[in-house]
Amino acid sequence: MDVNRFRGLIAIQQRIAAGSGALQDVLQAIVDETSVMPQANGVVIELRDADQLYYAAASGSSAPMVGLRLPLNASLSGMSILTGQPLQCDDSETDSRVNRAACRRVGLRSMIVVPIPHQGQTVGVLKYHAPQIAAFTDEDMLVAHLLVGPIAVGFSSIAEADAQKASAELRKIVQLKEQFVSSVNHELRTPLTSISGALTLLTSGAVELPETAAPLIEIAARNAKRLKRLVDDLLDLDRIDGGKLKYVIEETDLCALLLDVVEQTSPFAAEAGVRLTLDAPRRPVLAMTDGDRLFQVVANLISNAAKFSPAGSTVQVILLPASAGARIRVVDEGPGIPAEFRPRLFDRFSQSPHTEGLSNMPGTGLGLAISRSIVEQLGGKLDLDETYFTGAAFEISLPLRAPALRQDAA
Repeated sequence: MDVNRFRGLIAIQQRIAAGSGALQDVLQAIVDETSVMPQANGVVIELRDADQLYYAAASGSSAPMVGLRLPLNASLSGMSILTGQPLQCDDSETDSRVNRAACRRVGLRSMIVVPIPHQGQTVGVLKYHAPQIAAFTDEDMLVAHLLVGPIAVGFSSIAEADAQKASAELRKIVQLKEQFVSSVNHELRTPLTSISGALTLLTSGAVELPETAAPLIEIAARNAKRLKRLVDDLLDLDRIDGGKLKYVIEETDLCALLLDVVEQTSPFAAEAGVRLTLDAPRRPVLAMTDGDRLFQVVANLISNAAKFSPAGSTVQVILLPASAGARIRVVDEGPGIPAEFRPRLFDRFSQSPHTEGLSNMPGTGLGLAISRSIVEQLGGKLDLDETYFTGAAFEISLPLRAPALRQDAA
């Protein structure tokens, strides 16, 4: 191996030893020393953050990208993190695993990606890229492997301090959250209920209004309902997180429950110009579950489907019983859910830009997260049918026997 590469490795070690031990200093020392990989025109260290990765340190043509966030499943780096395996691309123009447009922006034609291990997990990757085809050899891969060692040590050295700091911050966050939920419940919910009641009286025709006032009252009533939904969703989330959401498990006829949901949500659907249909067996389908919570979930799915479906379309509610369980499907004819948004579909406060302007009653971005948590507590699963691209289909899989609820949630 070229002596200059050895000198580069030694320079990195000396800089790390002379530094404060902070992780960012370790990362910067590695990306700044270009002599260890002279053919590279860029060095990047990407770290994992939940379902994303971000550029924590970079040099060369990738330096302006520091702070950039990308979906974990959208790059060779993400693939290396998910598999824990080193990966190599010899030609970005022919390799289907890489984002060709992104590679062109930084002059990347070939690259090597090495995972960074820490406490049995892959926390990120070290990536070198070059403007030439097949610029990296097995020797280069070995050098990159040598460099992930100091990064892993950097993670370990900050682990204890970070844990203490995180514990203190967590205590503060929990306290603030409890204060916030208490304020929402007492200071906002009660007056909001009074406002909503008064606006309902005005819009019902109980009070004669000037023609110019009626549209304004309708706007106020619509937004009061939206705010009330947000408050209710926040309180439900707090109960779910604290294991305090009450469940009453009893024998429930799923056919009767779905008929009730469809009847009660039909006026909302009709207002949107959408027709609801129910396809269910004529005989009872009995399950040991919480009928009220299941009603809440199905009503939320129907409301979402109706809001984003075109006028004149149909939303289908389908019950498919089996010997050990049942499936409840809610299928619409709306615009569908883009593939790039699907991984975040059930995240809290997650709303797809493609639904903007499709409804005058935008949601809170919490309904699907709450619904999935409830269904899982009932022993089932709530998923999107990935085969639908024109329209959307959500499916609840539910056991017919009583679920094993957590002790604190029962």
